[in-house]
Amino acid sequence: MAVSRKIEEFLSRSSWIRKMFEDGVRLKKQYGAENVFDFSLGNPNVSPPARFKETLLEVAGEDIPGIYG
Repeated sequence: MAVSRKIEEFLSRSSWIRKMFEDGVRLKKQYGAENVFDFSLGNPNVSPPARFKETLLEVAGEDIPGIYG
């Protein structure tokens, strides 16, 4: 299969990630962007809970001998 045909095939099949994105756009238009949470991969529009940040800093600051070996 030629590369162009393969790419054409991929583009013709809609992925579930793309569908979720498109549904998000539709819901934002329907209910207003401020009323729809965006959990897109790598691009959430909500901050993590404060406890997550605290724990991340705590774990990152630990001095564990041999942690990389």
